[in-house]
Amino acid sequence: MIRSASFEASTKIRGHGGMAANARIVLVLLILLSNFIPASAKEYTADYWQQKGDEFMVMQSFDIALDCFNKSIQLEGANASAWMKKGQALSGLERFADALSAYNESIRLDPKLAEAWYAMGLAYARMGSYNESVAAFDEAIALHPRVALSWYGRGIALASLGEYNESLRDFNKAIELDGKLAGAWYSKALISADLGRNNESLEALKKTVDLDSENEDAWFNLGLAFTNKGDYIDALPSFNNVTDLNPINALAWEKKGDALLALGRYSESAEAFERSLKIEPKSFAAWQGNALALRQSRRYSESIDAYNRSLELEPSNTASWNGKALAYAELLDYNRSLDMFDRAIELDPEEAGFYYNKAIVLIDMENYNGAVDLLRRSVAIHPDCAVCWNRLGLSLAKLELFSESIKAYDKAIEIDPNYLEPWNNRGIALIMAGDEDCLEALKSFDMAIKLDPKCLPAWVNKSNALKLAGRGPEANDALEMAKKLGYQPP
Repeated sequence: MIRSASFEASTKIRGHGGMAANARIVLVLLILLSNFIPASAKEYTADYWQQKGDEFMVMQSFDIALDCFNKSIQLEGANASAWMKKGQALSGLERFADALSAYNESIRLDPKLAEAWYAMGLAYARMGSYNESVAAFDEAIALHPRVALSWYGRGIALASLGEYNESLRDFNKAIELDGKLAGAWYSKALISADLGRNNESLEALKKTVDLDSENEDAWFNLGLAFTNKGDYIDALPSFNNVTDLNPINALAWEKKGDALLALGRYSESAEAFERSLKIEPKSFAAWQGNALALRQSRRYSESIDAYNRSLELEPSNTASWNGKALAYAELLDYNRSLDMFDRAIELDPEEAGFYYNKAIVLIDMENYNGAVDLLRRSVAIHPDCAVCWNRLGLSLAKLELFSESIKAYDKAIEIDPNYLEPWNNRGIALIMAGDEDCLEALKSFDMAIKLDPKCLPAWVNKSNALKLAGRGPEANDALEMAKKLGYQPP
């Protein structure tokens, strides 16, 4: 059993200066206690909560920010700024109706708080209430007319109402106030394009990507703008930038394929289309583009497979039937080719090109009567097709119908006087038709040479015509010119 005396003795502070030691213990206890002041004793002011809410807004933690702004309002309910920020947090949560209530309270407390009017304009726009949005931005601009964002916001709302000219005016004003506002430049580009002001749109897109080099949509639209101008050289880097930013943008790969195809880079084009199809295998346009790129690369069997895939998606697409027919023709599978052309014609009997292409196959098969019938149909549908008239003349000449052939060449020349081939072909037909002195034929050959002084066939034909006319020295001169151009007499 432990005695109490022993316990008491063990707890006594012995030695000199005992009172000082007790004082030190009390002091330590007071310091320790100060570290455990209840939280309720801290001062959480309205400003504190508003500041914390701002921090969470930056982090896009809108729900936590909302709690902070509500705490601020509980402590200071007449603070217009807190109500406005509450609205912004609610907008971040896409609770736009609730946000509008907060903005209205903010404006009731301070009608001159331009930022609240601006935020209200944004909320109305997100709800699709564009007239109300415009009215709110009007108030923001009236209070602070030199804030670029308010002009920009109103421009977007006006554009959504179809008021494109007024919208463009606002975007220009926003740019005037802040030339580095990339969104305003981009919006200007889109509206300018809608208004048919394509050069302005192109320049605005260039400015957009200068300011915001990671704007995928702006790069894509810049590529389209160059494409619409037929400038595939400049379009290609734009689409490259899109695929660098987003390697799974199937449409960008497809448009890259189109640009490469237009530039004659067929193998690269096929690769771009194939990449697009790995991402989006049900894209008709990509299958059709790939088929064309493969055909131009002389990969005809693969091209036919790609055309088949495109036709699985759009069975009535005449361009795919026509392309497939051309691929079969390159493989010398003429019967299948003709069947494909017939299918294209069945689907669109008013397309002159299908009759023309089918006629070319019949010419390769030496079926000139059939070719003439098809070419006559082609020029009946498209009477301004100089190429069709020239090909009709050649087919008629094969049937030794030279007078009709000359008329066809004359028609081609009437449509396009700078088209060289019918001039040369006309000269031949005139000689075959019995132009004994060859004067008219020589005029045709001379015209062909005028259009292209290096046209070897025209020099050879001119030499032969001069021989027929008994003009030997001149014939020799023409023949020497042909030799200089690479002609080797048989």
